[in-house]
Amino acid sequence: MKFLRALCLVALLVAITLPVYAETQSIKLSGDIIMRWIDRKNYDFNQWNANGVAVGTRDNNAADANYFMTTAEIQLDADLTDNVSATIRVVNQRDWNVRIWDGGDHINGYVYPSDTGHTASNDEFKIDVDLAYVTLKEFFFAPLTVKIGRQDLWYGKGFIIGANGWQDPQHQLSGDEWSVLNAFDAVRATWDASPWTLDLVYAMILENDIGANDDEQLYGANLGCDLSQYNNAEAELYYFIKNDRSLRKVAGGGASSAMKDGNTVHTIGMRGSFDPHEAITLWAEGALQVGTYYRGTTQIDERPRGAGAVDVGGEMRLWQDQYAWKPKLGAEYIYYSGEKIDEDVNNTDHRYGGWDRMYRGKVDSAIHEWYNYLYTNSINNATVNDRGDTNLHQFILMGSLQPMDNLKVSGRWIDFWLAQDAINVFGGGNRHVGNELDVELNYDYTEDVSFGLLGAWFWSGDHYISPEQYSASVVSGGSNSKSKNVATELVGTCKVTF
Repeated sequence: MKFLRALCLVALLVAITLPVYAETQSIKLSGDIIMRWIDRKNYDFNQWNANGVAVGTRDNNAADANYFMTTAEIQLDADLTDNVSATIRVVNQRDWNVRIWDGGDHINGYVYPSDTGHTASNDEFKIDVDLAYVTLKEFFFAPLTVKIGRQDLWYGKGFIIGANGWQDPQHQLSGDEWSVLNAFDAVRATWDASPWTLDLVYAMILENDIGANDDEQLYGANLGCDLSQYNNAEAELYYFIKNDRSLRKVAGGGASSAMKDGNTVHTIGMRGSFDPHEAITLWAEGALQVGTYYRGTTQIDERPRGAGAVDVGGEMRLWQDQYAWKPKLGAEYIYYSGEKIDEDVNNTDHRYGGWDRMYRGKVDSAIHEWYNYLYTNSINNATVNDRGDTNLHQFILMGSLQPMDNLKVSGRWIDFWLAQDAINVFGGGNRHVGNELDVELNYDYTEDVSFGLLGAWFWSGDHYISPEQYSASVVSGGSNSKSKNVATELVGTCKVTF
C-alpha cells in the first residue's frame, strides 16, 4: 500500500508536468536512483554488540551488519515567470525489507529462543520532501537573488555549513551517513556584484514548542571574492551564529524552562585557495568560535566558549600529462580544538574549548567521522571527546589514478590524534586514536549509470588498548588482542541518473 502511494505521487508529478511543459516549455524533471550493499564488521572494536539492540528501534550501533538500501529522488524545476522559479525534490530512502526486533535476547546477530518476533515497518515507502523553495532573481534590484524554503546550503568546502544533519525522519536507514536529506528550511539573499558575492542567510533548524523560546536557529553572512584571474584564486570571509535554546533546565516541582541564553556559537572564519602552479592547488581555512556553553540541564550558570579549527592542504597534478593513468597526490591537515579534561569534569565556569561542528557537510573519513556522532563503541562509549568532529588532529594523505577514461581509483590514509586527553577512558593517557585507510573505485558504465566500491579499514590506536581499559570493558569473555580492534566497511553502489 505504501509503495502504491509512492507510485501515485510520482505519477501525479508527471501528470502535472506534461500540460504545463506543453504550455510554457519551462519544466525540468530529473532524479536518480542509488542502490547500495553495505557490509560492516567490528564497529564497536570488540566484535560484540556492547550497546545491545533497543526494542522497537533500528540497531544503529550493531558491531556487524550486512544489508541493502535504496535511495530514490525525483526533482521538479519550474520556471514560472521571468526571474521566478520553483524547485521540489521528493525522496524515498530505505533499507530493503528490514523488520524491527520487538523483544527477547539479541546478541552477536543471533535471536535467542525467547525472541517474541519481528514486525515489519509501516513507513518503508513513505515520501520525504527534501527540497521545496522558490527563487526570485533580480528581487527589487538586479544583483539580488532571494531563495525561500527548504534548500541546500553549502559554503566553501562545507567545513562550517553544508549539511543539516543526516536526517532519517522515517527511521528507515540503519546507516544515517547515507541519507540524502541534508537541506535547511531557510531564507537566503545573495547579492552578486562581481567579483564580490555576499550571502545573508537565516535558517530554522528546530522550532520545538511554537509557544516557547526553545528554538535552534542559524544566522549568518558569507562574503566571497572570485580572484580566478590571479592563479585561479578565491577567498571567503564568514560569520555564522548557531543559537540553540532547545536545552531546558528542570526547576522545582518538575517544571522546565529554556536556558537564559542557551548554547550560542559565534563562528568567524576565512577561507582561500589558489594555484601557485597550473598543476598545484593549495587551500587553507581557519575559524574561531565564541559564545556561551551549557553542558547539561544541571548547569546553573553559562560558561564562556572559545574554540578553533584549521583545515590546510594541497593537491599536485604534476604527472597527469606524463602518465596515462593521470595520477594525483594530495595532503591535508585538520585540527578541531578540544576541552581540557579537568575543566570539563569540574563543570565550572571555565572557558569551554571544544569545537562545535556547526552544520558541517565535509566528510573526511568513511568510519571514524561518525564515531560518537552516529555510532558508539564499546570501549569508550561514555565520552564525546573522542568523536570524529572535535578535539582532534587529522593528517591525511590522498591520491587517485585513472586507469581508463571511465574508471577512477582513489584512496586516503588518515592518522588521528586527540588534541586534549579524553575523559572517562579506561586507563587513559594516550592520544593516538588510530589510522584509517579508505579506497574507492568508480566506474562509469554509461553517461547515466555508474558503479562504485568503497573499502574502509579503521585500526584503533593506543588510546583504546591499555590493560586497565580491557579489564574494565571486555565482558564477553573473548580474547583481548589488539588485532581485534579493526573496524571495516565494504560498500557497493549502483547509481542511475536521469
